[in-house]
Amino acid sequence: MFNFIAHLLICATLIGALPAVAAESAYNLGVQAYRAKDYAGAREQWALAAREGETSALNNLGYLLYQGLGGGTDQAGAVVLWRHAAMRGHAEAQWHLGAAFEQGAGVDASLLEAYAWYRCALANNDTSADADAAQEIARDAGKSLSALMGRLPTEQFSAAEQRAREYIEKYARAAAAN
Repeated sequence: MFNFIAHLLICATLIGALPAVAAESAYNLGVQAYRAKDYAGAREQWALAAREGETSALNNLGYLLYQGLGGGTDQAGAVVLWRHAAMRGHAEAQWHLGAAFEQGAGVDASLLEAYAWYRCALANNDTSADADAAQEIARDAGKSLSALMGRLPTEQFSAAEQRAREYIEKYARAAAAN
């Protein structure tokens, strides 16, 4: 009896009467691995998803590399991934990129660049599909920007604001196009 039912299901799937079960995406497998604290598995899956063009995978893989989770630390590699995601309009990657510039980790320190990327993340953040995540990113980017303001030299503020406007024009709107 079981063989007959199995045969029926296979035939029905082949002729389109039943939907085929879709394979889990590499990005989602990465999320599952990350939640299970299998950071090496998350790296592997997000690397696959990043190669397939998944912008959030670029951001998440960058985080793992930056923190050294699931393998060696590669802050310069993380910055490269975040820059790609940031230029595609990913608000969290823009915030991470600002932090890297502020800390001078993986990239030459630049408070001007940090300011510009933090402002871009804040301007871009309202385009996020996940409202809770958007609020968290906005809160964190806002805190980062506030803390930076006391360290940004007054003579750099005008240039930093100009750069921020350029990034907002180019990269905050990129999220809406993607």
